[in-house]
Amino acid sequence: MRSVRPVWSVLAVLSCVLSSTGALGAEAPWAVVLGQDAKTLAALKKDRAFAWVKPAKGFPKVMGLEQGQPFAVLGVCGTKEEAERSMALVKPWAQGASVRQLTGTAALSCPTPNALKSPLKTDVKAAATHPFPDAPGLVLTEHRLNPRTVMQCQSSDLLLRVAQGPAVLAEVLLKGQCLGPCTPEEQAQAKERVLALQAQVKQGSTVAELLLKDTPTACMARDSHVQKVLTDLGMPMAVVALGSGLVNVPRPDGVLMAPGCGKLVQSPSLTVGSADDLSLVEVAADQPGPDAWRRFNVSMAGQHAAHLVWSARKCEWERDDPEPEGQDM
Repeated sequence: MRSVRPVWSVLAVLSCVLSSTGALGAEAPWAVVLGQDAKTLAALKKDRAFAWVKPAKGFPKVMGLEQGQPFAVLGVCGTKEEAERSMALVKPWAQGASVRQLTGTAALSCPTPNALKSPLKTDVKAAATHPFPDAPGLVLTEHRLNPRTVMQCQSSDLLLRVAQGPAVLAEVLLKGQCLGPCTPEEQAQAKERVLALQAQVKQGSTVAELLLKDTPTACMARDSHVQKVLTDLGMPMAVVALGSGLVNVPRPDGVLMAPGCGKLVQSPSLTVGSADDLSLVEVAADQPGPDAWRRFNVSMAGQHAAHLVWSARKCEWERDDPEPEGQDM
């Protein structure tokens, strides 16, 4: 015969349930905690870390949560899942953010995404999706759109987005184009120019030989493409090959596209010497930790490409490369 559980045991279990879920089964609210003092809040405001959220009136603010200790709080949500989604909206910058269940009741003030009104067009094709480390539901997405054909050139635009579910938080459109002789008349003119230059080359003209190398004879696509995505610094950074807008510059310009100030920010050029394989780009922080994305080195195929430093005032990464040894200042 099964023994009857003592009354005190049942009461203890019930007490634990009520303390974590509240009366009548209602879950105690969850706070989105950013840090332990007002300095954290001031630093996040300086970095515009709240661009992707719509906090309730009066938030974010400093509150006393644990034994009166002050914490910077983004808001109070009804469930843990809601709190984690809100936390993800600032997680790229507030690496120390967390969610904590309150011990008592509190008015709900759960932040919501500050979404853009930017629906996708019908011709958009999804290319890839890259999640943010430690930020539930936050993704960087690649899309191709506006396909077009001009003679033998097939071109399209690249759309990069940061999204959480249906909410679009930031985006940038990198337009493709067709360059060179892209009409029958232009191609006929290009053919005549090539024949004329070839004739001058046969006569020993070195200038004509150089011009011949830079003379386009076909309508060429100049599209931007994501070569790889890096997450070493705590957020996805897309290595993008930007299609050159110059006909005589066939090699694309390499840049990083990464979130900053609620936008997608483009870094200075990363092209190194003769290296053109952007899939070999790597990043290494000056110091590990939550601020790794502020100062880091970029290399390509083992060669130094750039040292980038985040400027909160300008909302951009700036080159901060040391002067070559032996160069006069």
